[in-house]
Amino acid sequence: MLLLRQEIVYNSGVMQAEDTTMLFEDMPDMERVEAIINSWQRPELPIRWRYLDEGSVVKLAHMVSEGLDEIRSGGYKGRLEVGLIGWLYDFIRANVKRGRVFDLGQVLLQGSADCVGYAKLFTLLGRLFGLDVGVIEVVMDNAGRYVPHAAGLVRLENRRWRFIDLWYGSKNIRHQRVGLQTKQGGAWQVEDLDLKELGSREEVCYLPDPYINAITLYIRGNRYLEGQEYDAAIDCYSRAIRLYPGNAKLYYNRAIAYENFGEHERAKADYAHALSGDAAIIRILATEHDEVISLLGLDAKGIDSLAQEMYLFYHGFATGREVPLPRVARRFGLSEAEAKAILSSVEAELAIGWD
Repeated sequence: MLLLRQEIVYNSGVMQAEDTTMLFEDMPDMERVEAIINSWQRPELPIRWRYLDEGSVVKLAHMVSEGLDEIRSGGYKGRLEVGLIGWLYDFIRANVKRGRVFDLGQVLLQGSADCVGYAKLFTLLGRLFGLDVGVIEVVMDNAGRYVPHAAGLVRLENRRWRFIDLWYGSKNIRHQRVGLQTKQGGAWQVEDLDLKELGSREEVCYLPDPYINAITLYIRGNRYLEGQEYDAAIDCYSRAIRLYPGNAKLYYNRAIAYENFGEHERAKADYAHALSGDAAIIRILATEHDEVISLLGLDAKGIDSLAQEMYLFYHGFATGREVPLPRVARRFGLSEAEAKAILSSVEAELAIGWD
C-alpha cells in the first residue's frame, strides 16, 4: 500500500516522527482514489514539474515528492512548495465544487465538499505530493465571525506555514483564531490561539488525524440529531469524545441528544463540561453565518473561476475585509467598469436564489 508521508503523527498523546498511512477513517482504498483523481481535469503544472505531467496522478505525485526530498536549499524548496500548493488548490477547485459533503469517500465520488471535506481532500493530495499538511479548526474566521469551520495547514521550510481555505477561496488565508497543535518548551499540545499568538510558539502543526475523525463523527452525529435519531447521535458523539476529549462542542451536542433522549442527569453533566470556561463557550457560540453559507451559490450557479475569485476578494472572504472596487480592478488587470460589470453579474446570479 502506498505510504503517505506525514512528518508528525499523534500516538497516545505524544508527537513523534515517522511515516504512516493516512489515518482518516473515511478514506477509500488507494486504488479507488487513484481511479477517481486520474479522471479529473488537471491544470498546468508549475514549470519545475511540467516535464513530469504524464501518466497517473499518483505516479506524478510520487515523482514530485521524491524531487522535493532531494532539494537541500530551504528557500528554493519553500518556493516550490508554495507553487505546488497553488497547483493542488486549482486541481481540487477545478473538480470539486462547494456542497454539503464531509465524508472523504463521498467527496471523491460526488465531486462536492464542505469545508471539512475540502480540508481532508487537500490533506490527502498534499501528502501524496510530499507536503507536510493536515487539517485545522477555524474558531474565528478572518472577518471576526465565530464559525464551525475547517481549513488546511501546510508546514513549509524554516518553520513557516500557510492556511489553505478552499471554501473561502484563499491559498494563504489569515483566520483570526484557530485550533491546532503548538510546541512550547519542547512539548506539543492542542490549543485554540489567536493568529498573533502563533508567532510566540516554537512550532505550529495541524491537528492529529484522529481528531479529524472525531470531527467527522461529530458531523454525522449532528445529522442523526436533526433526524431525531438520538441514540445514534449519542453513539457518534461518544466515539468522537474518546478521540478528541478537549472539544467542548462534542459534549454540548451530546448533552442535547441526552436531553431529548430523556437522560437528564447525563445531559446536565455534559452541559457543565461543555460550558466550563471561556474558550469552551467561544466554540459553543460558533454558528454557520448566512454570508458564508451563501458561497454555495457560486458553484451551484456555475459562476466561472475568475468571477468567483473577484467576488471573494471584493467581499472580503479571502482578505477578512471588503476591498474597494479600484483595488479589485487593479488586482485583476481590469478597468473599474469591467470589474463592476463582472461583480454585478455575480451578485445578480446569487440574488436569484438556488436549490
